[in-house]
Parts: sequence; structure tokens; C-alpha cells
Amino acid sequence: MAPASALLIVLICTVCAVESADPLRVRFDPQDYTSTFGESADLFLWIDGVVDRNATVKFNTVDGVSPVSVTPEQVWIYESVKYTETPIIVSAKGLRQGRFIVKADVEPEGIADDRRLFARLKVALNQPLIYISLVIGWAYTACWSLGYYPQIIPNHQRKSVVGLSFDFLHINIIGHVCYAFFNSFMYWNNFIEQEYFDRHPHGLNPVIGNDVGFAVHASVATGYTILQCYIYQNNGNTVSPTAKVIIGTYLVIIAISASQAVFGAIHWLDFLYILSYIKLSTTLVKYFPQAYMNFKRKSTEGFSILNRLLDIAGGLLGIIQMVINAWNFDDWQSIWGDPVKFGLGLFSILFDVVFIVQHYVLYRKPVVEEPVYQSGKQITQQTTKL
Repeated sequence: MAPASALLIVLICTVCAVESADPLRVRFDPQDYTSTFGESADLFLWIDGVVDRNATVKFNTVDGVSPVSVTPEQVWIYESVKYTETPIIVSAKGLRQGRFIVKADVEPEGIADDRRLFARLKVALNQPLIYISLVIGWAYTACWSLGYYPQIIPNHQRKSVVGLSFDFLHINIIGHVCYAFFNSFMYWNNFIEQEYFDRHPHGLNPVIGNDVGFAVHASVATGYTILQCYIYQNNGNTVSPTAKVIIGTYLVIIAISASQAVFGAIHWLDFLYILSYIKLSTTLVKYFPQAYMNFKRKSTEGFSILNRLLDIAGGLLGIIQMVINAWNFDDWQSIWGDPVKFGLGLFSILFDVVFIVQHYVLYRKPVVEEPVYQSGKQITQQTTKL
């Protein structure tokens, strides 16, 4: 019994020792860096844990033939040394414009968790254009965010939503809520983020904090505008049967997709992608009801044109930013590589132009309601203000 007891004690101690040793983890953090042509960027290499034998981190690049010069070419990791969360600075210099992936390999293979041991380096031609692009990005976000209030405030002042399409608002909020869910889960949920990394080993999370804030704000602002539609004068305006069918179809798709994700038929990441596709599709249909209402009434009264002016300003600024970045980073693929997104942006601008033409050209003279008396009874007649 003594030898067996001794062996058991040894095994227990060995297991405890293994569990107490921290597995080696090597990664770049952050993983997105920007520099200008001919200048170096400092990449932060983090090593955490312990190894039972010496190892090395050797650097290379994934894109092209040596487009990035990395110094030092390798980093040693020594056995039995407890590495803590202290970064090692690695210098990377872009030898030409573009977007590159700097990757490192840990040898011997399998000794460390190196799944996030890569960094994306964007090499720009002109540094001032980087700041100009950043300012433009904040500007179009501000335009799109502020664009809701030129509609909300007049509704409150007039205590009326006459002239505002209920179909436009209800389809719009479906898209905004889907977009808010997509951004929130991609940004905050570690499980979803890991699914994304498993599918895109060299990818970075496409959602940033600004995306979450914008989507949530858009949902709240649109929801409040819909609330105004039911507490202010609306002249009996309701959601049309066609819009109800469209909204119902979206809800059915969401319910079926969510059920499939719950029972494991699809990944949760795929469910979020479906939400993003719904958001994109709402952009294709949501403007038609408002344009048709303006045409039918021969007026844009009650529909804020400032909302569309801010929207078109944001859209044009977004396109300008895309062109600046494409030229500065020699990355025209970022525009032509996603034709759906680019096309939808142009589609929104096209409808903004339609609304502007309706407001300033076709229906410049607003329609007003004047009392008309017939047989001692007051009725309402629409006339054109001269």
C-alpha cells in the first residue's frame, strides 16, 4: 500500500503543479497600427505564462514579399521564467503603402497559444491625411446622429406628425434595432467575438464603440419619433398593409433564425449576420413610402428637409473619407471590394436628392388647410399657399 500511496501522492502533486503553471500565451495587443511610409510603428508583444523549455518568437509578414521590416527578427522565451503582462516593443517599418499583416510564429510549434499573434499595419503616404480622415469620420457621424432632431423638435412644436410617413418610421426602426443588436453583441460578447476570430483567423473585430453608440442612439431616436406619431395629431395616418407585410416578414425571419441559433442549427454569428442583412435591406425599401406620400400630397410639409440635408452631408463625407483612405493607403479594394455597402450608400444619397428636389423644386409652395363652409358646416379644403 505504501508504494501505491506514494505514487498517488506523486501523481496528485504533478497534476497540481501542471494546473498551477500558467500556459504560455503570446499575442499582439492592440492589433491595429497605423504608420506613414518610411516610419516605424511600435508593436506591443505580450508574453504571459511559463514554458518548460526555451522557445523563440520569429516574425514574418503574410502579405507580399517582405513589405514590412521587423526589428528584432526574433524574441527568445526562456524556460522556467515567469513572464507577466509586460510588453516587448517590436519595431515594424512599412516599405511601401498598403495594409499588411505582421505575423509571428512560436517555435517549437504548439508550445504556446499564439492564435492572436498577428498585427495589422496600415502604411499611409501622408500623415496629415490620416487626421483629416479622422475628422471627417467624426463629422459624418455627427451629421447622421443630429439628423433625427430636426424631425423630433418640429413634431413637438407643432404637436402634429401630419406629413410624416408611418411606414418609413416603422421599417426604419426594424433596421436600426437589428443594427444595434449586431453591433452590441459583436462588440461586447466574447463568445461571438471568438466565433468571428475562429472564422477569420487574421481578422479584427469590425465593430468599434462608435458603431454601438450610433446604432443605439438611432434606435432610441426613431422609437421616440414613432411615439410622437401616436400622441400627436396624425390625421388618421397609420401603417399601410404593404408595410405591415414587410415588417411581418422581417419578424418571421428573425424569429426563425433565432430559433435555429438556439437549437444549434446555425451559429450565433450567422444569426447576427442575418440581422445585418435585414438592416441593409431596410435601406432599400424604407424611403419609398415617404417619397410617395410627398408625391401624393404634393407637399413636403411635416417632413423635415434638414434631416435629409444632414443625411446627404454625412453620406458624401463618408464617400470622401473612403476615397482619401483608399488613396492614402493604396487600398482601392476597400471600396470596390464591398460593392453592396458602397451601392447602398449611393442609393441613400439618391433618395436624399429626390427629397431635396421634391422640397425645393416640385412642391415649393406648401399646401395649407383652410376652413370652407357648405350648408352651414365647416369642412377642410387643401389649397396652395401663393
